[in-house]
Amino acid sequence: MAEIVRVRYAPSPTGHLHVGGVRTLLFNSLFAKKHGGKLILRIENTDQQRSTPEHEQTLLQDVISLGITPDEGPDQGGAFAPYRQSDRMKIYADHVQMLLDQNLAYPCFCSAETISAKREAALKLSRTPLYDGTCAKLSKEESSNRIKSGERAGIRFRAPNIDFVLKDEVRGSVEFKAGSVGDFLITRSPQSSEEEVALGIGMPTYNFACVVDDHLMGMTHIIRGEDHLSNTARQLMIYDAFHWDLPKFAHTAMVLGSDRQKLSKRNGDAGAHDYLAQGYLKEALLNFLAFLGWHPGSTLTPRSGHPEILTPEELAAAFDLDGLQKAPAVFDLEKLRWMNAQYMRLLPAERVAEAARSFFENSEIESVRLGMKLITSEWFVRMVDLLRMDHTLLSELPLASRILFEDSPALDEASKQALLGPESKAVLIALEAAIDAVPELTSEVFLGIQKQVGVSAQVKGKQLFMPIRIATTGASHGPEVKNIVPLLGKSRVLKRIRHTREQFQS
Repeated sequence: MAEIVRVRYAPSPTGHLHVGGVRTLLFNSLFAKKHGGKLILRIENTDQQRSTPEHEQTLLQDVISLGITPDEGPDQGGAFAPYRQSDRMKIYADHVQMLLDQNLAYPCFCSAETISAKREAALKLSRTPLYDGTCAKLSKEESSNRIKSGERAGIRFRAPNIDFVLKDEVRGSVEFKAGSVGDFLITRSPQSSEEEVALGIGMPTYNFACVVDDHLMGMTHIIRGEDHLSNTARQLMIYDAFHWDLPKFAHTAMVLGSDRQKLSKRNGDAGAHDYLAQGYLKEALLNFLAFLGWHPGSTLTPRSGHPEILTPEELAAAFDLDGLQKAPAVFDLEKLRWMNAQYMRLLPAERVAEAARSFFENSEIESVRLGMKLITSEWFVRMVDLLRMDHTLLSELPLASRILFEDSPALDEASKQALLGPESKAVLIALEAAIDAVPELTSEVFLGIQKQVGVSAQVKGKQLFMPIRIATTGASHGPEVKNIVPLLGKSRVLKRIRHTREQFQS
């Protein structure tokens, strides 16, 4: 591509960033990286009732938590600032005036109630509810006089009665027939804000503002969800009115829930923060979402050895618009869990520990919270490295860590029964003596002690291993004991063995 690729993610700040938005953000980010381009974050907050500064900060924090950094945006700045639509009102007003001057738009005084009534009447007659052109018939003089007298008007674009054809990178040729779109609002009636009164126009509508911004900010590609396809006819009309070149459009496949119904909170459409709070790694979430509606065009040989487990760099290298699918994608929560389990094992232990730390520090288990204040970062990484192999989510690790944080772990009934026999008593007596005799307890030393205890107590198999496991870890299953005891250290292991003997073999 000769031109510098410029793509954007342009959310409305109405709350947390949901997985559908994350996928759109991800696709744009990967495309920009693939082609050495720029990712722009633009805040589309013209809906003043639903878009709030608090929601904007929530959304921006969600983007940061996913590790995706825009090249330009409200926080980063850039040559095309401002990147918040509410700060671009003068720009929109100037472009509205251009259309008014060419008679391509006109003031509309119809109230919301009037428009609603017209719509209902059209539907009753089985007609497409298009605006009937009431205010299009007004002369410029009459419109001007009404505005001067204090009436407020939205601005309506004169929709041309011609066919429009979109060459979409995913869907091919999409035709919008003449007459399918009536004259539509490009600004709402001015409200009471000083800026709107001064400029003489209200807030621009989505279709108008995004076209003006996409053109002025130099967007080369618009990658967005299929649900935006219905907006495209109006946007093509605005591009045509200003004689602007079109960017390339790519409308990505719809995402369905696991029940193959529209994605909702019930079947997977939670916020990105919800998934991170449940213990999913951002790397796994992004990798999973990348394959919803996209598939690489060539055979990959990722470092993971699995064709769908790709590093961010591998995803960026493989991603292109040719791999975007038309058919709806299915949000399979079980696959996401599987993928997260893979990442739990594949990522460096330091990265998993970093992501897991808050789950430990905020755990409901008191011994875990208190224990976190006493350990070193190195010990924490070693612990997470040990526990992560047997778990799917980061949130599962604190409970599993009780075997390391509690010196007198509570035993379940099966474990208590396993310690009652005479063989168990002999094993623990020999185990305590052998550990007490060594200067340091490493994995290799422990394996030697275990063999020595078997000979001394004249037991083997489960009768040997189970009492040792229960006495040292407080559980009848879990990570290998040889990997646990070095983390506990000699004195803590001895303390546990003595506690077990006193409690159940006195």
